[in-house]
Amino acid sequence: MAQSIGYFQFDNLVKGRVGFVFLNFGVETHSVYPHIFKMHLESRQLQLPEGDLKTASMQDILLAMSHHPKETAVIVLCQNGAKSAEVAQALEEAGFINTYFIKGGWDQVLEERA
Repeated sequence: MAQSIGYFQFDNLVKGRVGFVFLNFGVETHSVYPHIFKMHLESRQLQLPEGDLKTASMQDILLAMSHHPKETAVIVLCQNGAKSAEVAQALEEAGFINTYFIKGGWDQVLEERA
């Protein structure tokens, strides 16, 4: 089972500028992290050779992740947590040992942040 983190853990990782690969499935994080976005979050996002992460197949994601060491920290975020849990589980099954998804997704982050 993939591991989950909540808002406070994610917030600490972002504000502490901890290194991780960020799989962001279309969530607009700029409004919450305006200054950190350009300096940290944007540069950490997984880049696909073609297309958008939101429409990418699991095979495309795994192929893009194959360029990273298996021990790389990976944070997966979607709007409600469902897609991110699924992707985090697939990455874990592929051998990525530091993969986390944000439980409840961005919706939960915004709720906990309030």
